[in-house]
Amino acid sequence: MRRIDKMQWNTVSAIASSISTISIIAGGAIAIYQIRESRRAAQFDATQRMVGLVLEREFNEALRFIMDVLPSRMTEEQYVAELQSSRGWDVDPSVHKELIILARLEEIGIYLRYRLLFGEALLDFTAELILQSWEHLQDVVELMRTSHRNPHVWSNAEYLYQRARAVRRSPN
Repeated sequence: MRRIDKMQWNTVSAIASSISTISIIAGGAIAIYQIRESRRAAQFDATQRMVGLVLEREFNEALRFIMDVLPSRMTEEQYVAELQSSRGWDVDPSVHKELIILARLEEIGIYLRYRLLFGEALLDFTAELILQSWEHLQDVVELMRTSHRNPHVWSNAEYLYQRARAVRRSPN
């Protein structure tokens, strides 16, 4: 009789151990799922904020500036000299509105590079805007890279541009 009791307890212990293991594995799977969903929620929020930033009035005014006014301003000696001597943050953004666009593209590019937002969704919405902006700003970027002796000035904005080009080239 004692042997039967001992065998029953071993069986019960093995079953309990198996149930415990299954519970731990299930709990781990649920935790991983919740972490992923939390990350997706944060990416969604960041994507919404970036879309909101490109829809702001200040950004749109600066966008019109780089499309309509910047080409003629780049022929002015003083305007170019200000860009050459600036660090980007030390000039008046009401005069150099191109820096508003570059700063925004740089910010979005950083977030995109480190996968902190939904890149495909953002680029689906903003790719043309990014492409046109960068193409109008390439002279400014080259000027600042040369004057700062730093080829990485606005590199995240350029990364964003490259990603937007890839999205527009893809057949989907």
